[in-house]
Amino acid sequence: MKTNLPILYIFITTFTVIFAVPQFHTVNHVFHNGTLCPSITVDNIPCPILCVSDLNMCPGPVSGITSCPTGTDLCGDGTCKHNCQGIQNICTCSSQPGVVRYACAAMLKVKISHYNPAKSQQQTLAACSLAMNQTPHQYTWANGFTDINSTINGVWNICTAPENIIFPIKSPVVILYLALYWTFYILLFLWVFYKRCHEKLILKQEIVYQKDDAYCLKNIALSTSNYTLKGYNDHWFGTLLVFYTVIVSVGLSVFLLILSLDYYGYVTGTPFGLTYSSYALSSKAFCLLWFLSTSWYLVLNIVRSKLRNCFRLRHDIKTASFVQIEQPLKSIEMFTHESMTSNYILLYIKKLEAVFKSILGLDYQVSTVPVLLTAMNDPFFEFQSTRYIWNDTLANFIPANIQLSTNPPALLAMVSGLSEVEASRRLELLGHNFIEVAIPSFAKALLKELTGFFYIYQIMILWCYFYLAYWQIGLSDTFVVILAAIVKVVIRLRSEHRIKMMAENIISCDVLRDSQWKTLPSSHLVPGDVIQLKTGQVMPADAVLLQDDIVVDESSLTGEPLPIRKVPLRNDEQYYSCDTCGDGKIHSLFSGTTVQYTSLKPLALVLATRTNTDKGKLIQKILYPQNVSFIFHEQLKLVFCILMGYALILLAVGSWWLGGTGMTAWFYGTICAAQVMNPLLPAMLVVGQSVAAGRLKKKGVFCVDLPRILMAGKVQVFCFDKTGTLTKEGLEYYGIHPSHGTNGNELKEPSFGDIIHNINELNDTETGRLMKIGLSGCHSVTHIGAEIVGNPVDSAMFQASGAHLCETGDILLSPSGPDHVPSTLKVLRRFEFEHTRALMSVVVMDTKTQHIHIFCKGAFERIGNICSSTSVPSEFDNVTSHMAREGLYVLGMAHMDLGSAIDSSQVASWSRDTLESNQLQFLGLILFRNSLRDDTANALHALQSGSTRTVMITGDNALTAAAISRTCGLMPRVTQLVLGDVENSEVVWRDMDTNRLVNSDILQLASNGNIELALTGYAFDALVDTNKIRDILFETRIFSRMTPANKRVCVELMMERKITAMCGDGGNDCGALRAAHVGIAMSEAEASVVSPFSTPRRSVQACVDLLIEGRAALATSFASYKYLIMYGETMATVKFFTFYYTMSFSQWNFILVDAFITVFCAFAVTRAGPATSLSPYRPTARILGPQVILSVLGQLVINAGFLVGAFIWLYTRDDFFRCNEWDSRATDASKWWLLGDSFEASLLTFVSLFQFVNAALIFNYGNVFRQFWARNYLLIIVWAVFVAIVSYWELADPNFFGCLVRLNCGNPDVLVSLGYPRPDFLIEPYNNPLGHNVLPKEFRYHLWIYSLVNMVVTNTWELVVIMGPVHSWWQQHSLTRRFKIRI
Repeated sequence: MKTNLPILYIFITTFTVIFAVPQFHTVNHVFHNGTLCPSITVDNIPCPILCVSDLNMCPGPVSGITSCPTGTDLCGDGTCKHNCQGIQNICTCSSQPGVVRYACAAMLKVKISHYNPAKSQQQTLAACSLAMNQTPHQYTWANGFTDINSTINGVWNICTAPENIIFPIKSPVVILYLALYWTFYILLFLWVFYKRCHEKLILKQEIVYQKDDAYCLKNIALSTSNYTLKGYNDHWFGTLLVFYTVIVSVGLSVFLLILSLDYYGYVTGTPFGLTYSSYALSSKAFCLLWFLSTSWYLVLNIVRSKLRNCFRLRHDIKTASFVQIEQPLKSIEMFTHESMTSNYILLYIKKLEAVFKSILGLDYQVSTVPVLLTAMNDPFFEFQSTRYIWNDTLANFIPANIQLSTNPPALLAMVSGLSEVEASRRLELLGHNFIEVAIPSFAKALLKELTGFFYIYQIMILWCYFYLAYWQIGLSDTFVVILAAIVKVVIRLRSEHRIKMMAENIISCDVLRDSQWKTLPSSHLVPGDVIQLKTGQVMPADAVLLQDDIVVDESSLTGEPLPIRKVPLRNDEQYYSCDTCGDGKIHSLFSGTTVQYTSLKPLALVLATRTNTDKGKLIQKILYPQNVSFIFHEQLKLVFCILMGYALILLAVGSWWLGGTGMTAWFYGTICAAQVMNPLLPAMLVVGQSVAAGRLKKKGVFCVDLPRILMAGKVQVFCFDKTGTLTKEGLEYYGIHPSHGTNGNELKEPSFGDIIHNINELNDTETGRLMKIGLSGCHSVTHIGAEIVGNPVDSAMFQASGAHLCETGDILLSPSGPDHVPSTLKVLRRFEFEHTRALMSVVVMDTKTQHIHIFCKGAFERIGNICSSTSVPSEFDNVTSHMAREGLYVLGMAHMDLGSAIDSSQVASWSRDTLESNQLQFLGLILFRNSLRDDTANALHALQSGSTRTVMITGDNALTAAAISRTCGLMPRVTQLVLGDVENSEVVWRDMDTNRLVNSDILQLASNGNIELALTGYAFDALVDTNKIRDILFETRIFSRMTPANKRVCVELMMERKITAMCGDGGNDCGALRAAHVGIAMSEAEASVVSPFSTPRRSVQACVDLLIEGRAALATSFASYKYLIMYGETMATVKFFTFYYTMSFSQWNFILVDAFITVFCAFAVTRAGPATSLSPYRPTARILGPQVILSVLGQLVINAGFLVGAFIWLYTRDDFFRCNEWDSRATDASKWWLLGDSFEASLLTFVSLFQFVNAALIFNYGNVFRQFWARNYLLIIVWAVFVAIVSYWELADPNFFGCLVRLNCGNPDVLVSLGYPRPDFLIEPYNNPLGHNVLPKEFRYHLWIYSLVNMVVTNTWELVVIMGPVHSWWQQHSLTRRFKIRI
């Protein structure tokens, strides 16, 4: 916050006068044909008022006696009126305090021959002296009191500062703001001295806790355990300094406002009254204050998170009142590795940014939270919705958590619940079971947005606008800045409200406390509570089911489309873990899911609450997201550096070319630099994403993370689950393939029989009867009313069996045998399906025979391994492979008949490993057909046509996956497919069609495009372990038998090289969906926490729609970016001309450009709709890519060329322009509104306005990713309206509309002399010798055609070079070092 004021003071006070003349030619010197220009004679120049010590000393021509009509008196302002009451004397000047003079009559005008603009004031004063019959003199308030003659002749009423004052250091306003500013540093020095002395002992004993164990403070959103905790306490002196900081912050803005108002005379009644009535001194005072204020606000912005603790005293962390938490900032890098390594400049900028952040302490996120006390006086604090409690053993704050046992018997023993005392203790420890989403008010959110760096930069520039009579433009730009901030805030608040609806949910629960059931709000739940579940209840916490089966809808959390049956935890299980993707899922109930059906009185044990739940962690990631770094954002930093450098060049050129006294050149240069970075830029990027999100919602795709829409536009690899994603949710029962041989009394060699489609045909054999019992009993389905609920495979199998579920849980078999008497199965034991085992098993009793049977069902490979080898047909491998190649979903069924003598209670105590032993007998295969979704093939073809590689990651076997892949077009049917699997602990490769070993170089074959690769989960793990997976990752089309963890790792590996998307139906895909750059869950919920995108459409076409919208949004963002950058650079080009000629647009033209053309065109560009299909290319994400650079630079060069050409053309016109050129030396350059009354300004205005409007149309092109440009009706209307307005101004004769903006207009008398009617409206006098700027009609029409040609050329450049055949040729012939993948 400290500023080197002496250097700044020297810079400001030594800023000298710069002559306002063109640097490279002489104004009004010769005609184009070489003839010298005639001398200029100027008529009717008003004389300044003469101030005398006595009115009797007024010369005759300006005395009240001779000049004022009879009956009127000479008043204090030099006018003649009948009554002078209330009229103040204007002959005073703050540079000569206490000196009073009296005004002579102010009605004398003179004629000056041989007018020299460089000596305008000297010639005017000399001529006026002679007209008053005086000796010519130059006495003014600044120099008129050192010569005796000034008393005789009087002084001209030109109030300027005394000649010896170069800075208004004695001005009260300057004294006040410097005193306010420097008092802070005096107090700060005293505070720092006191703080260091007081903290010296504390700092010696300080312990900075940085641990990596499981008890560390853990920012879940950043997935890091590195942190620093520091304790602080308040102190009255520090608090005083905080208030004084606020006073200084407000005071600096107040003083900026006072000096701005003083510019217009609203403070003392006369302009610059606070600074000796001198613009030069006022501008210097303002400039110094502006530098102090800007540095103050920028430093405050940098240290804002640490500022409050700077004014607190460090303290021992345990007894501190506040804790400062410092965490290293990390980002998710949404760009591929080669996109950065190929750009050394970006790498250098990134390293430089890291050094800069480290120096300023910006590489850490700093948060400060108050330390509170529990009822037991234990210190704690809340951070990111998680409570951290003091732990004396670790001497640190740790996340408050109660970890219950992972031993199933121990968990089941907790069925009696908690006591009220224990529950209260745990509630004090953990806090209420409620994730509060604190949404700031609109006013607070807007204030926070406006105090960001970008807005401080813009707002401080706007102060220059308000000061230097740019207040109209200042107001319009202020509106634009605030509008941009409001748009961003509204979009963000809407998103936070959606998150709030997902996160905050309090319901009533029946809780067992002190052995009594009590109804309590869910916010009072703690781990260890036992709750009773009801149908329709939303789970308030993570829990494990202790009693009775239930059916749960988990679509909102995992994306799982179908209801899931949950079964109670069993006493004989070895280990239990509550995980959405683990084997304990079948017993687990997750917060946020909905209980669809209950039977009897199911009980659940609460395991975790708040952010310790799976939903809580996901909500926490959304509330406190990790920064996302996209190549677009990385290059934007470099662009900003380039533009800031360009702005400094403009400032230097402005100082060189632009004339003016004091700080005028600096003001103009600063204002020009501000226009380089348009304030609409961040808002338009967000608006484009919001528009795309709205369109996606109409298509049934919902988004909770807007920036990910841009990521979707760059997706290069799209991964798909198979079942329920590419195929329909359910499986169609196809039939069974029984094995005949060793079952029952059949003692022959086992072999497969015929495929049986109708289950009733199984009744004739023992194998058939057992298969029917297995189909009826080996499942985990239940029913809700008449609806069967459960795993899709189990549901299809059970319905095909013809059996029925009884209310008691028994299974009624369909009638069989000659007596057609139905039998009933009693389920004695059931082990649900586990992904790691790929099996499920069940023990049932056939009540008809009293035999107890073990049935095991699962992946055919696993069934083949656990069965007795004598029971497995020799053709098992060939048959299963053939079935899988046909696209059938193949399961195996095994069996063991325990007979009737064994005690059922004995079997119920057997472990799962005992049941699933290798003593089982193989029964046969169960076949399902997994039908493709109707639009899968077309959607995959669309993705591949859009240069997106499609990959399958499935838990199914490789053969079935290959058949589905070929059927749906994921890969060509005729392509050779080679499968990698583990044999004898090594990865071997076999042709999937012939099963022959492939000994050639697999990577070489795949790279040449000769084969496609597939991997099993075992081979994938082996290649990951040996670090060889990356070599073949992008040559592999199918990943089969993948566990949920495998899927996540596979996606993360792809993300290292390519922008990767994942689509799944939830369940075992949830880990991969969360990890991917772009995850889309086929979920019924509008807002799913499992992934950024969700769709209830259950259609792969939703993925195509997402990419179409993503590409359109990315292209639109770049169009907005290019247009707004183009606006800034076009304005900078215009400023070069205005600097050179010391001229300007009129006020209303500036307002038209800044407040109307820019705002409406920028918004209209975002309304471009998406293309109807995916193009073969992806839009660029590189701001500094050749396409973007050539597009913007090409437009700039062409437009600048046409501007230069227009001025060259103008200088050839001897008929109206040469020797009537604009000469600003006679004009105060600080009064910019007087600088637009010239032919040069009119020409610049007409040509550049067409360029501003045309840029929006140019960057609306791009029907590759967006609709045809003419379909953006809003932009076409806006463009047509502005073109019509500018054309009317240019082509029409002088009229009210044109005169309003001072184009093709002039003084009324002059217009009449030119042959135009006398205007009946007021026109301010023109500020040039000609008195008009009306271009000849013929020249106007030619100039209009010239502007149209300019538009045609720039449009041709964009359509032919940037987007047309030249670009296509370049794409085909250019070499790229990027890593390419096969589509």
